[in-house]
Amino acid sequence: MANNPASPDETLSSDFEMFFRENYSSLWRYVARRVPLAKADDVVSASFIVAWEKYSTVDNPSLPWLIRIASLEVANARRKQSREYRRAFSAVLEEFAAPSGVDFDGSAVRSAIATLGESDQEILRLVLWEELPREDIALVLGLSVNAVNVRYHRALQKFERSVVVPHHIYPVKEDPNAK
Repeated sequence: MANNPASPDETLSSDFEMFFRENYSSLWRYVARRVPLAKADDVVSASFIVAWEKYSTVDNPSLPWLIRIASLEVANARRKQSREYRRAFSAVLEEFAAPSGVDFDGSAVRSAIATLGESDQEILRLVLWEELPREDIALVLGLSVNAVNVRYHRALQKFERSVVVPHHIYPVKEDPNAK
């Protein structure tokens, strides 16, 4: 009986399968620390798809190489989540009725912003008014992107606690399904 050597495709496939088995747990732990657990499997899968596509072109595929791929997929997942949050926030805003008869002069917003510290005001202005990406804000303020995100989140929470919009000016729509 003749000994049939494995084809190059079969060898590549079995090499990648071994690479996958050796690195899956480590990669999953890396990703799970960076995205919500509900998204971890999706990000790991996307990372291994990219790794498979590039596997034959890399001289020495390794866990650090795989983590680099995963870091890009984590960034993609975060951008997607940010877009989803913005859409959800927009949907909530749409639930408010238009101002009723009285023009909204912004005094409640200005008053709320005035209660914040200068650094909180600046981060809100850069994000909401200037609409700068977080990376650009980090450069402007000399911070990491993570620090910008944390400061923005905290400033937004402080702002939300301090803003008071009278319901007679901006009433909430009634739920048509409520009885």
